[in-house]
Amino acid sequence: MLSREQEFTRSAMHHTKKRSLRWVRALWIIGALLVYTFISTAALVLYGPFENLRSTVIGAILTSQHPFLIEPFYSAETLAKYRPVGLDSMGKGSMSAGNFSAINDTGIEVVPIKTAKYSGSLLIINDPKRVHVAVTKEINSVGQTVSEMVKDANAVAGINGGGFFDIKGRGTGGSPLGITISRGKYVSGDQQSEQPVIGMTKEGALVIGKYTYSELQQLGITDAISFGPELIRDGQPYLKESDGSWGVAPRSAIGQRKDGAILLLALSGRGNQGIGASLLDCEEVLLQNGADVAANLDGGYSSELYYKGEFLVTPSNPLGERYVATSFVVDGVKP
Repeated sequence: MLSREQEFTRSAMHHTKKRSLRWVRALWIIGALLVYTFISTAALVLYGPFENLRSTVIGAILTSQHPFLIEPFYSAETLAKYRPVGLDSMGKGSMSAGNFSAINDTGIEVVPIKTAKYSGSLLIINDPKRVHVAVTKEINSVGQTVSEMVKDANAVAGINGGGFFDIKGRGTGGSPLGITISRGKYVSGDQQSEQPVIGMTKEGALVIGKYTYSELQQLGITDAISFGPELIRDGQPYLKESDGSWGVAPRSAIGQRKDGAILLLALSGRGNQGIGASLLDCEEVLLQNGADVAANLDGGYSSELYYKGEFLVTPSNPLGERYVATSFVVDGVKP
């Protein structure tokens, strides 16, 4: 016969066991609901009636470092439909009209941008001749952050530039993608083949198009990177709704108005800054601000906009600024 103390202990253990079993069952139910919600949501996105949502999600995955996550769910023909527009999607050449050599306006304007999807900033540089390509000091080895490039150039502002080869997945950004020219000096890249170019002439005109190195020399290009796609040509949108989506993410872009002013745009996403922007969002913002020509720059973790020692658009990379190979910097005013 058990004592009262033993009966109390036995009863307490029994109730504790029952509570534990209830918690285990509750956790299993919650887990099952979460799995069901995830699977049903994924199925709705991938196979449901929401074509725009599906295009955005698939495009974002295909342009990420993990396209294999989506490839088993679709045929090659279907994936081709959603395959994002290539960064080399641009014409033979799109160049701002006019010679901006006479401009001597030191003004720079900051335009804040805020929507439900993304936030960001647009930097308007009145004198386009102040904009140049900066390149990592450790070319073909290690990249630099945009803020470091700005400081090294004694510049006042900078935005990330073109893509880079991610050697062995280290993400160090030391090798620029395509042709690279900085302040009149050839830096790297194939000098024979035609490739997508975003460049500046010595007269301050922004040039966007496919060129060989010799053609760039003939145009008087002093600064250039390789990236894209083209966003605006002759004041009209270059990309259409039917073009493959890159999804939504932090974005960077460069454009030029007819009066010569350069537009540096960075739109943030991820975290508490929204879900991000599409290429068409960048196109729309630049058109609203008078861009005559424009092109997309590298985005994602690389995207940022730096001005006067502060971030107008902070990198979304949780580790801070990403090491990149190139950037566009804005020279300071000479005394």
